[in-house]
Amino acid sequence: MNNSTRSEESQGTIKKKPFQLLRYFTITSLIAFVLVAVSLVTFYRRLAVKELIEIGESKNAALTQTFSNVIWPEFSNFLGTTSDLSADDIRAHPETARLRQAVLEQMQGLSVIKVKIYNLEGTTIFSTQESQIGEDKSENAGFLTALNGGLASELTHRDTFSAFEGEIEDRDVISSYVPIRNDNSDVEGVFEIYEDVTPLLENISIAQRNIAIGVTLILALLYIILFLLISRADALIKKQFIEQQLAEEEIQKAYNREENVNEFFRFALLNIIEYVNRGSEKETLLTHLEQIKQQFNDLKYWRPKS
Repeated sequence: MNNSTRSEESQGTIKKKPFQLLRYFTITSLIAFVLVAVSLVTFYRRLAVKELIEIGESKNAALTQTFSNVIWPEFSNFLGTTSDLSADDIRAHPETARLRQAVLEQMQGLSVIKVKIYNLEGTTIFSTQESQIGEDKSENAGFLTALNGGLASELTHRDTFSAFEGEIEDRDVISSYVPIRNDNSDVEGVFEIYEDVTPLLENISIAQRNIAIGVTLILALLYIILFLLISRADALIKKQFIEQQLAEEEIQKAYNREENVNEFFRFALLNIIEYVNRGSEKETLLTHLEQIKQQFNDLKYWRPKS
């Protein structure tokens, strides 16, 4: 390897840059912290909404049991004969008005905003919104679940909703399909109860916001601490890199000096061999050897620095 090649390698080494630890940390950690914060807040909301639906479903099941205990014994005979009546006949029937009044009395002071009753065929035989009486829900998934003895609930947001007190707007509602059972535990009808959970969902949103603020502050503090530590580590890396570069330069210079010394030895030996081959006199050869010795004494630049 000649001097020019090693010189080029030395220049290439100097052009190298140290690993940009601080920049790498700044970008990756910021992305990671944002993802963690969003994931935690989203997870909390999903968990809270899930629990809200479960609690609402349990509450609606209990309300249905109360309604059925109070209302069903009195109106079961009437409701059992509605399959032979048209929707208009059911709405105009005196028992429907009495049933409506009894349901409204049970709903007083509760967050329930609508009640519907279905027969086993899926026909709406009663609703606090009278226009829905006679609707066919036989293929509704919630109705079918309740018909088979299960519970089905859903949380929806309604821009407008027809409650028993009139039209309401911008509400969050849990609707639950609950089976009505007789003394033999056989399903003989299905209740659908709508509960207004807007205040509860607003509380969840407030808690979610507070959690988001808390998580952001904690992650920001953690980020600052790590940033200071990484900054120090980055400074050490750059310092060590510079020291390594200087060491490599010294090594390269030593290699270059070694090549110069080797070249000098080769030249000196060639001269000695040439003088011997010429048969030069001893005095002349000694003179040249003294010159070579003097050149060795003058060659101080190749000596390693202590």
